[in-house]
Amino acid sequence: MTAYGDFIGQVINYNLRDSYSRQFFEDIENRCFYQIWSKIGSYNASKGEFKAWLGTVVKYQTIDYKRGLRASLRDMEIDDSFIATHETPASHDEIDLEPIFKLLTPTERQVFDLYFNEDLYPEEISKKLQMSTNAVYTNLSRGRKKIKEADVRWQF
Repeated sequence: MTAYGDFIGQVINYNLRDSYSRQFFEDIENRCFYQIWSKIGSYNASKGEFKAWLGTVVKYQTIDYKRGLRASLRDMEIDDSFIATHETPASHDEIDLEPIFKLLTPTERQVFDLYFNEDLYPEEISKKLQMSTNAVYTNLSRGRKKIKEADVRWQF
């Protein structure tokens, strides 16, 4: 599992965009390792690569944790302006997704935006866009393939 430790950290960091959330990195990482350990039996090599399965588990654990944080803050009735002032300001480290999105069809763009930016599950995307869940997975797969074939380099 240590061979994937850096990858797990990268997925967590990518999904924790503000400094407030990033202070929970270690807790999220521990939860991810536990989930991976407890759900490794559900991995099916015929459905995809291990790294893709791993990234999905980590992504959704991170998203679930963030949702829990939001619910906790709502319950504590903390003023949103306090949290907003403690977010990391936009910097040159943010990735410009426009050149990447130009490679995709309008439908693929919608699916990618809902999946990666709004953190929706494929089932939620299918309901929102009125398409089958398989169509969501197909659009994600085709979009990833286009991006990979274009060999897009991230500009930092």
